[in-house]
Amino acid sequence: MPITRQPLTRLRIVELALDIIDTEGLPALNMRRLAAAAGVKPMSLYHHFPSKDSILGAVAESIAAAALGDQHAAGTWRERTRLLFFGLHDLVQVHPRALPLITKGVLRTPSGRRWMEELMSVLLGAGFTPDAAARVYHLLGAFTLGLGYAQLMSLEAPAATIIGELTGHWADCPNLLRVGLQLAIWDQPADFAAGLDILLERSAKELEDAG
Repeated sequence: MPITRQPLTRLRIVELALDIIDTEGLPALNMRRLAAAAGVKPMSLYHHFPSKDSILGAVAESIAAAALGDQHAAGTWRERTRLLFFGLHDLVQVHPRALPLITKGVLRTPSGRRWMEELMSVLLGAGFTPDAAARVYHLLGAFTLGLGYAQLMSLEAPAATIIGELTGHWADCPNLLRVGLQLAIWDQPADFAAGLDILLERSAKELEDAG
């Protein structure tokens, strides 16, 4: 019995591209690899997308859409801001190897811009000046995406590899080796929540002082 292949659609191409990125990393994605995953010739992909960059843009949009959640959830500005950044954090956890796309997608995709528009609406509505709202975004964004890059590093350089490379360097790096394996352990969900709350508290204090 012949194998039935799924029809090639834009959605199917995006799903396959994201699967390749998630399992093999962003550099592994190219038109030949994607066509092989779809069971078609590379030229077939161009009937749906004009270039690899356009595929990456569609992948970034599909990821960014997942971060939006309930854009108009009720609550204080801190609760709503917390919710938005938890959405961002959650998708980084699911797609760590797509982090470069996530970072770019904040302003370069429709869903990313809607996420940012909601955040700015919340902050400006709470009384932050435009400059202060931008600082809040940069602070919380750097924290959230920074943890994502830590996860990405742990995938690209596993703990066992790092420890192996340090072996034989006790004399040069005694304190580094005392900490050792703990440096490679990034997955502490409670730490993200605690850190985000500390940063939100700092932002709330700045808002209070400015008032």
